[in-house]
Amino acid sequence: MINISLRQLEYFAAAAQHGGAARAAEALSVSQPSISKAIADLEALWGETLFVRRHARGLELTAAGQMRHREAHALLERARALEGPRTDEEAGLLRVGCLATLAPRHLPAMLLRMRERHPRVEIEVHEADTESLLQMLERGALDAALLYDMGLARPVRLEAVTAFVPYALLPAGHALAARSSLPLAALAQEPFILIDLPHSREYFLSLFRQAGVAPRIAHATPSIEMVRSLVANGLGVSLLTTRPVRDWSYDGKRLACRRLRGPLAAQSVVMAYPERLGAANPRAALFARVVRECFTQQRDAMTAPEAP
Repeated sequence: MINISLRQLEYFAAAAQHGGAARAAEALSVSQPSISKAIADLEALWGETLFVRRHARGLELTAAGQMRHREAHALLERARALEGPRTDEEAGLLRVGCLATLAPRHLPAMLLRMRERHPRVEIEVHEADTESLLQMLERGALDAALLYDMGLARPVRLEAVTAFVPYALLPAGHALAARSSLPLAALAQEPFILIDLPHSREYFLSLFRQAGVAPRIAHATPSIEMVRSLVANGLGVSLLTTRPVRDWSYDGKRLACRRLRGPLAAQSVVMAYPERLGAANPRAALFARVVRECFTQQRDAMTAPEAP
């Protein structure tokens, strides 16, 4: 007889995700004691301590808890997949492109969830700049691509999945880092590190033009991590929309991120599909659903658009 339930695992996973029984209960619309009892029952069943309580920081997974959480998460994903009808549409190849500045931060979690939820989908990944991805879509070399919508007047079909606002990137000890938000005019007075990719370059320069100022470009690079390292070493400031989880450069130096002041249109992130190449790959819809879920869970207050 099985002595564990999916409900217990769901409550355990929610507590791990939200860092506390109260927040997990709120997210699942259940009582806090229900969450606490599920955790206690699992700890008794497994003979392991799953969480430690940190003052003012809530619950943190122990080493055993981390292993159990990975196992529980995989099982819950398979259970969710079983809720839907079994179709042959899930079996086969899906060719996915992703913008190089988005991929390292967001794509791995999406691929992992796809493998857990739709193991019969074989995903072929192409990481590139916006122009290269658009060209691949136009010639039918991709089924879908994840990128920014920068006013793309191309024969592709776009579907919004989330939106980011740009932020200022500064050396940790920079004088401007003492402010909570910055106008673009303040950044225009500093040496500027430009992300030098097709479409991305034009987008960031357009922000300065709209503000009536011009940046003093000191360096330009197609690598987001090179931008971050140059800034962290005090060689300039920059603007980005993608923000890694930690504000550290590759060479171990601290960075400061600040919101921009003034009216700024949110930058839409879209799934792009071929427009005139017959029926769409049905597996692309499965991937788009996972993309939306992951962006919701990876939400960052620094890049989230302000509520209207």
